[in-house]
Amino acid sequence: MDPKLASRPASYDPLCPHCEKRIAEVHWRQIEAVNAEYLFICPNCKKVIGIGVRKAAWIN
Repeated sequence: MDPKLASRPASYDPLCPHCEKRIAEVHWRQIEAVNAEYLFICPNCKKVIGIGVRKAAWIN
């Protein structure tokens, strides 16, 4: 059995993997695709930072 990774809450804003600016909010856009419903977008550089099946509860 693989060991579990340790985790803890983060008190900092993450960085965009494209522009490396702080991401204090995430923009999203609904799409119609197989196994995907949302694109999550960096508000600074407008590049896609993720794709998800459903919108996260913390996003309005």
